[in-house]
Amino acid sequence: MSLKSLNILLVAGYGGHSGYVYAVALELSKVGFKNNVFLVAEEYSFLAEKFKDLGRVYYHVLPRRPGEPVLKDLGRWMKAFYQSFRLLLKENTKVVFAGGSNFSVPPSLVATVLRRAKVYTIEAIEHFSKPSRAIKFLEFFGAKVFLHWEEQLGMFPRGIVVGPVYEPPVYEPRDEGYVLVTTGTIGYKELFDSIEKLKLNNVVIQTGDVDPEPYLRRNPSWKVFRYTSDIHRWIAGASIVITQQGVTAATASLAYGKPVVVVWNPRVVLGAPKNDVKIYAEKLEAVFIERPGVEELKRALELAHKPTRIYPNAARTIAKILVEELK
Repeated sequence: MSLKSLNILLVAGYGGHSGYVYAVALELSKVGFKNNVFLVAEEYSFLAEKFKDLGRVYYHVLPRRPGEPVLKDLGRWMKAFYQSFRLLLKENTKVVFAGGSNFSVPPSLVATVLRRAKVYTIEAIEHFSKPSRAIKFLEFFGAKVFLHWEEQLGMFPRGIVVGPVYEPPVYEPRDEGYVLVTTGTIGYKELFDSIEKLKLNNVVIQTGDVDPEPYLRRNPSWKVFRYTSDIHRWIAGASIVITQQGVTAATASLAYGKPVVVVWNPRVVLGAPKNDVKIYAEKLEAVFIERPGVEELKRALELAHKPTRIYPNAARTIAKILVEELK
């Protein structure tokens, strides 16, 4: 069968998981593979903007929304499996790269059964002692797991250590003097409230599910928005990036060389334990704080500095493995 007739299904989902997929998709395009199929959560369809030039994009329901119990809505799970079945009947998928989260489970399992596809997934970059549920589940059903760090072999002894995977730079780094605060899809109101108490004039906040209007109203000099398909634009121009556990910290530090503050967010209920996030921050040379208090933030902003360590982006290694699997 011709390689051109086959495709790679890249399950982006939402949030930081889409960052791993985007990084790998860019590298696939560089090695000349264009037949990519992307899956994006329909609730976060704005993410599709960055995938549209890299392949075909489909939208599926998110089985479990952030912060919900795993089996809260069985109807959404059933719909997700049905959508995956219809997609895999149409697309000649032989390799799947799943970015993670519950969103990855239905298409990965259906591809395995219906297409006998080879499934690869990737553990979250900030997990060291407690594996992601979805990743462990997919491994149980035969998926191979890529790992960012040697320490993650303790969770996945059969995992493939490739090195850190993060979104590559899209813009030239510059310093426009603002503090960027970004906390993904679920937001972090306590952090935003403390930032407001610092009385900073030049702030950009991406609030996610938190209402941005009160912050805009009280701080007319700020830029505040819920979501963006181009967070790179704001990372590239920031003086300092304040974020939570997740791949954005790696993108800011490793791709753009920005001083980073990582704030522990307990609302990420299925995320990495606090001590894991602390280890992650240390690897990035970022400042870690356990709670977003005003004094803690003041101190963190004083201590934040540009990183000196260099980690090559392992997305290229993953892209080569996926294409070889097709051959």
